[in-house]
Amino acid sequence: MSKGSRNGGKFTGNHTTLVALAEVVCDIANAVPEVTKISPGFIKSGLRPNSGQRRVKFTDESPHCIFLSVRDGVTHQEVRVYVTNIQPARTTIARRLRDRNINIRFTKD
Repeated sequence: MSKGSRNGGKFTGNHTTLVALAEVVCDIANAVPEVTKISPGFIKSGLRPNSGQRRVKFTDESPHCIFLSVRDGVTHQEVRVYVTNIQPARTTIARRLRDRNINIRFTKD
């Protein structure tokens, strides 16, 4: 597996390249037993600097899908995480991100 890219196992989709923070998020999600599939989305780069803040926004898209909006400096990437049980998966991912001093936020769909 090359740096900045994930594929196979729980990873699906055509866009397997990840920004640095999305790598951390996806690796954390991959280790959660309730996660069945991880689908990285497009990368947007060249955004206005945000003072170096790294943050992840959680939105429940359905009872089995967590939409993660990942902002890392001047880049942004969306990641969909499909799960069997949303509550423990969301809680585990959020706690592990918080343990790494990454800002997290929860929003409603």
